[in-house]
Amino acid sequence: MQSIKGLALLQQLPTALMYRRRGEEHFHLNDAFIKLFGISSEQLNGVRNFSFFDPINKSQLTDTQCPFEKIEKEAFPTAWVRLQTPVRSLHCFITGSVIADGDDEWLIINVENNAHYAMAESEEGAHAQRHITFNQLLTKFSSKLIKASADELDVIIDQSLAAFGEFCDVDRCYLFEFSQELSLMSNTHEWVAAGVTPYIDDLQNMPTSDMPFLMEHITEGMFKVDDVKDIPDSATAEREEFQKEGICSILCVRIMVDGTTYGFIGCDIIGSPYTWCASDIEYLKRIGDMLGNTLQNIYNRRAIHAMQQELVEANKQLQKLANIDGLTGIANRRLFNTTLEKDLSQSCRRNESLSLLLIDVDFFKLYNDNYGHVAGDHVLQQVALTISESCIGTDDLVARYGGEEFAIILPATTTDEAEALAKRILDNVERLGIEHERSPHNKLLTVSVGVATQDLPCDETCSDLVNKADQALYRAKSAGRNCVSQ
Repeated sequence: MQSIKGLALLQQLPTALMYRRRGEEHFHLNDAFIKLFGISSEQLNGVRNFSFFDPINKSQLTDTQCPFEKIEKEAFPTAWVRLQTPVRSLHCFITGSVIADGDDEWLIINVENNAHYAMAESEEGAHAQRHITFNQLLTKFSSKLIKASADELDVIIDQSLAAFGEFCDVDRCYLFEFSQELSLMSNTHEWVAAGVTPYIDDLQNMPTSDMPFLMEHITEGMFKVDDVKDIPDSATAEREEFQKEGICSILCVRIMVDGTTYGFIGCDIIGSPYTWCASDIEYLKRIGDMLGNTLQNIYNRRAIHAMQQELVEANKQLQKLANIDGLTGIANRRLFNTTLEKDLSQSCRRNESLSLLLIDVDFFKLYNDNYGHVAGDHVLQQVALTISESCIGTDDLVARYGGEEFAIILPATTTDEAEALAKRILDNVERLGIEHERSPHNKLLTVSVGVATQDLPCDETCSDLVNKADQALYRAKSAGRNCVSQ
C-alpha cells in the first residue's frame, strides 16, 4: 500500500474511480467516473445505488462476490463486469486496490469502460480503430449467416444481437418482425445486458396500430429518439409504453426482405437519455442490412425449394397420368407392359412361377348399345374396382388392358391359385347385380377370364405369356362366357 495526503488527487485522476473508507458503506465517485456514466450534478447526490453483474451468466455479484467485499478481504478483484447505476449501465473492466492515507485505508475500484467508449470521437486514430473492430465483428457474423440454414438462423441472430449490444454498450438489443400485412409485430429475438429486464414475452402479436408514431418513422427507414420524454403528446401511449420498459433512448432501423418491410432491429438505453452518434446509426444499419440479406437469402432458398417441390409433385402427377387409366384409375396398358417385363424377369431369377389373367366384360358392346356409353363407362369403373378388391397379393397389378378388357399380373402365383382368384372375380362381378337385358346369364353383367402361367424353367417371353392368356380367354368366351379357362 502506498500513502498519499488527501483524496483530492483521486478526484482529479483521468481514470474512473469509485472508492470508500474501509469499514464504511458510503462511497465516492471521482470526476472521470461521473463523466463516464453521464451523471449530472443534480443527480450526483442521489446516485448511490450501484450494482455489479457477471456479464456472462448475468447474475448479480453480491455478498462475498461483490468487488468491494473482495477488497475488504484483501482479494483484489480483476474482472469484466456490468456496472449498473440508476443513470446508466456499462460493460467495464475493474481492478481493485487499497490506498493508505494517514490512519485511513481507502478501498479503490478502477473502472475502465469498453475500449471503444474510452476513445474520443475527435481522436481520428481511435475512431478508425473502432471501425476496424466493428468490421471484424460484422465479417465474423456475416460468414456465419451466409452459411446458415433456417434451423441455425435463430441462434446466429441471437449471437449477433449480443455481440452488437456488447460492442455498442447498450442495454437491450432486439429484432421485431411484422406480419405479412403489417398489422401485427412481434419481438422474435432479444438480448439484454446483465441487470436489465427482458420484455420479449410481453411483446408478441402487438397491433401496429397501437404504435403509429414508431411505424411512421420505421416505414421511412429509421426511428431515433435521444430522450423518450421528447416524444410528442400525440404519441402519449407510445411514450408511456417505452417508459414502462425503462427506456430513455431508442434507436431502430428498418429491415427489408424481397422489397417489402420485414421488420426492424433496435436497441435501447435505460436509466438516462443518450444522444445517438453517427457511428451508432451506421453500425445498427449495417447489422440490419446483414440480417436483411440473410433473411432474403433464406427467403430465396425457401422459394426455390417450394418451386422444386412443385416440380417434383408435377412430375409425379405426370408420371401418374402416363401410367394410370383416366377412366378407371387403375394401371394402363403402358404400365402393364413394363411391369410384366420386370416381374417376369424377376420371377425367372427367383425360380418362381408367375400367372396372368385376362378378363373381358361379356357382351359389352350390346350393353353400350342398350344403355348408352355413360352407363358403359360406369360399368367399367365398377368392374375395375371389384377386380382390384378381389386381389389379395400386395405385388399384384390390375390394369385396363384395352376397351372392356382387364389384366392382372400375379407374381409368385401358381395356376391353381390364379384360377381360384379368377373364380372369385367371376362371383364378385355377378354379385354386383348390374342389369344387362341382352345377357343370357340371368340378365346380369358378367365377365370371362383366361388364365396363363409361366412354367418353370422359364422359356416364354412376355408376348408368349400374353398370347397364352388371350387364347385361354378365347376358350372361355367360346364356352359360353361367364367362366374361367386355362
